[in-house]
Amino acid sequence: MKKKSLYPSPGCRKIIHFLVMKASFIFLLLLTLQIKANVYAQQLRLDLNLQNVTLKEVIQEIRRHSDFSFVYSDADLVGITQRHVQMKDATIEEVLKNCLQGTKLVYDITDKTIIIRKLDEVTQTKQVQVIQGQVTDVRGTPLPGVTVRIKGTQLGVSTDVNGKFRFELPDTKEVVLAFSFVGMKPLEVRYNGQSDLKIKLEEEVAEMDEVVVTGYGVTKKSTFTGAANVASPTTLESRTDANFMKALEGSMPGVQMNNSTSMPGAEANVYIRGESSVNSGTQPLYIIDGMPMNSDTDAESASLNRAFNPLANINTADIESITVLKDANATAIYGSRAANGVIVITTKKGQEGAMHIDLDIKQGFTTIAPNNFSFCNAQQTADLYAQGLVNSNPEKYTYESAMAKIKSDYNWDGIQNYDWIDAITRTGYYQDYNLSFSGGNGKTRYYASVGYLNQEGVAINSGMKRYSARLNLETSYKWFSFGFNTSFALADMDAFSQSTGGSFSNPLVRATLKATPLDPFYNEDGSYNTSISYNPLAVYDKDEGDIYNTKTTTINLNPYFAINFGQGFILKTSLGLNSYGTRQYDFWSWYNNQGASDNGRGMQYNSNTTTITWTNTLNWMHTFNEKHNLNIMLGQEAQWKNYWNESYAGTNFPLKGYRELNMAGSSYGNPSYVTRQARLASFFMNASYDYQGKYYGQVSFRRDGSSVFGSNNRWGNFWSVGGKWRISEEEFLKDNDLLTNLALRASYGTVGNQDIDWYAARGFYSAGYNYDSTPGIVPVSLNLPDLGWETSKKLNIGLDITFARKWNLTVDFYNEATSNMLFELPVSQVTGLSEVYQNIGSMRNRGVEIGLNGTILQTKGWTWTAYANVTFNQNRITELSGGKPIEDTYTIKQEGYPLRQFYMVEYAGVNPDTGAPLWYKNATGNETTTNWNECTKRYLGSADPKAYGGFGTRVQWKNFDFSADFNYRLGGKVYALSNRSYLSAGSKGNITPTTYLYEHAWTENNRYTDVPKYIYGNTSGENNHSSRFLYSGNFLRVKNLQLGYTLPKQLLKKALIDNMRIYVSVDNIYTFKAKDFIGYDPETYTSGLIAYQYPSTRTFLAGITLGF
Repeated sequence: MKKKSLYPSPGCRKIIHFLVMKASFIFLLLLTLQIKANVYAQQLRLDLNLQNVTLKEVIQEIRRHSDFSFVYSDADLVGITQRHVQMKDATIEEVLKNCLQGTKLVYDITDKTIIIRKLDEVTQTKQVQVIQGQVTDVRGTPLPGVTVRIKGTQLGVSTDVNGKFRFELPDTKEVVLAFSFVGMKPLEVRYNGQSDLKIKLEEEVAEMDEVVVTGYGVTKKSTFTGAANVASPTTLESRTDANFMKALEGSMPGVQMNNSTSMPGAEANVYIRGESSVNSGTQPLYIIDGMPMNSDTDAESASLNRAFNPLANINTADIESITVLKDANATAIYGSRAANGVIVITTKKGQEGAMHIDLDIKQGFTTIAPNNFSFCNAQQTADLYAQGLVNSNPEKYTYESAMAKIKSDYNWDGIQNYDWIDAITRTGYYQDYNLSFSGGNGKTRYYASVGYLNQEGVAINSGMKRYSARLNLETSYKWFSFGFNTSFALADMDAFSQSTGGSFSNPLVRATLKATPLDPFYNEDGSYNTSISYNPLAVYDKDEGDIYNTKTTTINLNPYFAINFGQGFILKTSLGLNSYGTRQYDFWSWYNNQGASDNGRGMQYNSNTTTITWTNTLNWMHTFNEKHNLNIMLGQEAQWKNYWNESYAGTNFPLKGYRELNMAGSSYGNPSYVTRQARLASFFMNASYDYQGKYYGQVSFRRDGSSVFGSNNRWGNFWSVGGKWRISEEEFLKDNDLLTNLALRASYGTVGNQDIDWYAARGFYSAGYNYDSTPGIVPVSLNLPDLGWETSKKLNIGLDITFARKWNLTVDFYNEATSNMLFELPVSQVTGLSEVYQNIGSMRNRGVEIGLNGTILQTKGWTWTAYANVTFNQNRITELSGGKPIEDTYTIKQEGYPLRQFYMVEYAGVNPDTGAPLWYKNATGNETTTNWNECTKRYLGSADPKAYGGFGTRVQWKNFDFSADFNYRLGGKVYALSNRSYLSAGSKGNITPTTYLYEHAWTENNRYTDVPKYIYGNTSGENNHSSRFLYSGNFLRVKNLQLGYTLPKQLLKKALIDNMRIYVSVDNIYTFKAKDFIGYDPETYTSGLIAYQYPSTRTFLAGITLGF
């Protein structure tokens, strides 16, 4: 069978070629349209009518009516008498000659700069000197919008988006350059002919430490009017999960993770300020180096919960910073893709200087984290089974006869113990290696890296490998700059099904629901014990067992080109290509009952998602009178998304061990091929203004046209307005030593959600069907011309305070209301469909975020910092179609209640006299019954936590460093669906019991308990859906502890090593859980569900970083 390439199709390559050619044409066109300054000087005409004015006033009038800047010394203008200037339709040269007549002053015009000086200072040969350079913060991050002026003159420019500046002057004596930027300490530098200046500005206060990256630009947090948080490399370093997002859990307010599994490479959900939709996407938009990337998982079956997470293909070692954008002012510029927030990833760039080589080596091991979810040994299991037989028929069985029957049925000698959980789990080996090269000269900088990650899971047939490479290059010459960011990653993941229904391929399910500690692993002849259905040791035999493998490739390519026209105008165009390919192969072996009936079955699933984004922006930054700072951006964007998948299968493999699909003797079922396309066209603008670093305003607007909606609702408008008042810059607080920063922020706006099935609004029919041997087609979707956008209206009010330059407090109050929410509604069966999308609902999230960080102690040799944050979020459904609730087995969607509301019968405990289970009979009150069918359901809490957050500390003493991070969750509920089996008091038959069941089951000697009497074949309904399996989701996790030591540089010089740090680290050391919780980990799926969970893991790690 022909296997499809994971790389873009020829059609996609033609699109890319067309876009590149078109972009090149635009660049050439723009170059030919440049206008030189001397032409401008000749064309400019002025009308002046000034009476009794000084020469300085004449200069100010010329500046007001032109784009010219002046360089002069105030001392040179002293003593020049006032004069009348009356000129009409005069050139600039005519005006200057008239004004300077009779003085000892002359002028020179270079570009749009006019130099006025004394006659005796003018040399016979005019030479031009170029002053240029780049301004960054102390970390090397470029700072746009920095004002650069020659001290004592009016001449000045602003740095561009890359922090670079350039202007020309006639050759002169040395000058002093003054650099100023809001939130940074002003700096003066004496210039005496250096070819390329490298300026580093220091933060004024601790709060100004962060640069907020929006994807379309960067700004300092001190000037940012929106709500955002920034994660630095220190947050990410030494973390062991392949998915970098898991490192953010607890590190900043408003970001909630749902890590339902610890399987390497598996998906995890991220929510920013709560879940805002039912049937549309709820995950944030991810931007990497300004380019949108695909974060959607893809697998043959979503219900198996084994899809690879595309985010795990990003090498954490390449990440410089992560910015989380939350409110409308921060996200509205992304329009229809920003309802769930935006996460902007910035990768590392080269720094000027000789090549620097960094090597990072991590090795360690992974074990199952401490938990209270253990299973009985053989003696305990047999004891409970015997008691169950006696309780089921006391007239027939005594304990002795029951035990004898157990031994006979299982052929058990009363001694042997077979620990199946131990047999299918292991200590996983962890290794991570990263090598990078960076450097550059004054015009070109580069960063290149390669990486290898290998994580073994704690369960057999689980683990992943990742190979990654990256090259970031940027270069500039005079007025233009060019660069590209490109990366490649290949991941190879083994992952079995984690279906919440309990899949046969899950070894944890088979080892407990089919095998018992009384059942041997092998027969006497050494062969597998196949009397155990789906014996997990046999099913995952290395050479002859099942295969559940997924390989993925991620390719990112992002070239860009920028032109600096001067006077603050910068044009930038960029092309982003993100290609994500999946190749999933499953093989059911002869040890798998389903595979045995087919003599082995192999199933191949391939898919590819390609996203091409072309973005063009024009920025203008200007400062008026050294007080008014204006930044305007206009933009246009087009996005093409293409997707295809194919699947095919084969059976009748010739021999055991032959498992590749090309060995199949016959095909199975019908091959399938699916292709989809989506398009997005956008126009946007953003304008920001500040006055003297005190008052800030920002306006954003975006108009999106999306192909995924109905023909009557293709276009949507999204906007935001925001403002900020830095009260601490007012005169009454300016020199206050306690409140060194005090700012009030507010924003309001709308964003959209287009993350639905790409063809949800279109009517389609599918061929390949027949009735009574007559070929035909069937409808698969209805035409919905009015299907439109989900829109979220976001309000945010924030307060930023810095105390004594040491402690930063941020408080945000938010309210986010989603309207026109998309629901899948049932339709008449005569349509051939079961449900369709409709805009019929609304939902609200409101809450408070509080973040605190600062320095506890800073003395010679000591630095001690700490942080803490908490988020209180309340989710409510505010409108449903007709106001009717949507009830499920144990949940309900109803107006006035959270989206994840649990709705089930409430468990009342155990009758102490009989051991029978009890439930509350009515919706309210304390009346109980032993008949589950008589009971009315109750509202029993939500899966959403009422509060979540984290805290941590970092201590540095001389060359030693130590850090500790914690995260927590309070107020949510967890429904352990699989505990209906694991804690079953006999209803499920003889399965491996948990030690909790064994120790707490009702007996005559243990009357007051929450576990009913264990009865073989129990018919009391004790394991029916009820709050017996609904637990508190509260937890406090010791997320990470790390201890490091940096070797003194003097010891490393002889070995030609610049820096060296060694460290040890432990992830997920211990989790403090609620007393009622029974399971591996209270972190759940988004629904609040735990079912046949992969064990939570703990990783011990040692590492070394080297710099050359």
